[in-house]
Amino acid sequence: MAGVWRALVLVVVLTVVVCVAHRLNYEEIISQAVHFFNQGQRGGPLFRLLEATPPPRLNSISTIPLDFRIKETVCLSNERRPLEECAFREGGEERNCTGNFFKRRYRHILTIDCTRDRRRAQEVLREKRSAESSEGTPPKAESSKLPPVIRDMYEKAKYDIISNILRNF
Repeated sequence: MAGVWRALVLVVVLTVVVCVAHRLNYEEIISQAVHFFNQGQRGGPLFRLLEATPPPRLNSISTIPLDFRIKETVCLSNERRPLEECAFREGGEERNCTGNFFKRRYRHILTIDCTRDRRRAQEVLREKRSAESSEGTPPKAESSKLPPVIRDMYEKAKYDIISNILRNF
């Protein structure tokens, strides 16, 4: 009877070891997600991992939530260089990525959604606007080049707006 218990314990231990050996860690999953995202670039710039936020606690062994940021590099997707050798592009686009990694028996399913980092995009837009405003004032549209009917409609609307504003005072 002791031999049967030893055999059973040995089988359980070997099963656990095999399961742990096949489990991907969070960094490997994120690396696969970035690789998956870059496959869709087709001639565009490649992205590299900026930071990853591991989940505080994994509730499920089969579902792992993903949360990471990537940034545009100087390398293009048609180049055959390792991604680690690609430097980040100065002022490059940043994306916030979320998704899930599902493990179902022998299949791994990866879903990700990478959206542009709005804060970073607004900063870049502000920098462009301030650079444009320092160059001078934008040219005014010449109403003399408009067709007479449209020019008259514009002038009438302008005076109507002004008179409505003044009427309120």
